[in-house]
Amino acid sequence: MTESERFSRNVDFSNEVHRLLGQIAKNNEMYEQACVTFFGVTTSQGGTILSLPINSTLKMNELSAVVGVDSSTMTRMIDQLVDKGLVYRKVDEKDRRLVCVGLTAPGRKLHRELDSAFKGYQKDSLGEIREEERAAIIQSLEKLNGSIAKGVENCCKKYCGCGDSTTCCENK
Repeated sequence: MTESERFSRNVDFSNEVHRLLGQIAKNNEMYEQACVTFFGVTTSQGGTILSLPINSTLKMNELSAVVGVDSSTMTRMIDQLVDKGLVYRKVDEKDRRLVCVGLTAPGRKLHRELDSAFKGYQKDSLGEIREEERAAIIQSLEKLNGSIAKGVENCCKKYCGCGDSTTCCENK
């Protein structure tokens, strides 16, 4: 049986895509857990540290937007990072309602270590993919993402009646 024959049925193709995406997610989780164990921060905390500039600050609302979490979640995370001595808060001098967040010296050191580890992981995991294959992989992933998003939207229309996959299931 050829590869095209193997996946000619949508259900077989869907199952294989699901299996592979699950394996990719599992491998990434294993890497992230290794980082958590080694560096002593959660994946979210590490991402937040990497989102902060090395030698300046970001306003809390800007940091929340960059990381992609709401303000209350970011506040709790920053509380934890302040307790670990990795970041500091300061009130904006021009507008005292705004709070800025920056890296402490240990936070800058961890930022460099996390950045180096992440780049090493990328090189180790993706470095063997030839440049001429990369564009095709990205194009295929974009097509897959678009197809799945369309399927989710159709599912929302059919079962929830809203057709808005961004908020559909949040309201149920």
